[in-house]
Amino acid sequence: MLLKIYQQLHAHFGPMMGAAAYRPWWPIFGPDAPFEILVGAVLVQQTRWEAVEQTVLRLLEVGLLQPAALAAVDTEQLGQLIRPVAFYRQKAPGLSAIAAHITQRYQGNTAVMLAQPLAPLRQELLALPRIGYETCDTTLLYGGQHAIFVIDEYTRRLFERVFQEQGTENEEQRVGSKGIWRQPYEKVRLRVETALRVEQKNREQRTEEQALFADFHAQINEVCVRYCLSRPRCDGPPARRVYSRQAGRDHYHGRVDGCPLRDGCGYYKRGGSEGRSPSEKPNF
Repeated sequence: MLLKIYQQLHAHFGPMMGAAAYRPWWPIFGPDAPFEILVGAVLVQQTRWEAVEQTVLRLLEVGLLQPAALAAVDTEQLGQLIRPVAFYRQKAPGLSAIAAHITQRYQGNTAVMLAQPLAPLRQELLALPRIGYETCDTTLLYGGQHAIFVIDEYTRRLFERVFQEQGTENEEQRVGSKGIWRQPYEKVRLRVETALRVEQKNREQRTEEQALFADFHAQINEVCVRYCLSRPRCDGPPARRVYSRQAGRDHYHGRVDGCPLRDGCGYYKRGGSEGRSPSEKPNF
């Protein structure tokens, strides 16, 4: 079922990661992609990507998007530079400590750090300040090319809605139950990874695991930005948000069809398709 969701999203949005992606979902602006991804993963906590991208470009402009330079800058100055993001006062010393760790232990080479085996590397990252499960796994998946699935609020929301069912007696045992998708991070991650691996085994043509996880997570985020918002737009039109300065990021605004998952979505089938009333104008 999860692979079917992925295939429907992929058919609708096209590839969002990898060589085939026309506009990679995670934009990279500087020469040190692994470190830029790690910094972006910290900055995006409780923050819209538009503010993160603005901050990343500012750090790049002043020469601070490299571990040694970021570790050396005064944290108050760094806080002012990243001020558009939420919790900038807390994130500044956190980023400084992360950069110092990479500088001292890996001579400033984030790629070397992220090339380590997954299990010990994950524990190392989780021990650093400002890095929780989601930030850690985002860095591992996109910065280190490790096969680990990222669970964020978009993932929980989408699967809650798609798998909604009626008439099931045991709510906790039901795969699509709301409770399951609100369980602790690790339980949800392992559930998704296990399901995808089982489904992959039954396919003649299998997608490389890291590539599948990376593109699927990007697809989930895209459908939740366009349709599966907190106030959903199942029948369209898609939200017209432009969250990156990359050329062509507004190309999707001309679409008039609805969410590609709605025909199989439990939320939609239960009558939850009205993201707005017919008399209400779209909020572009």
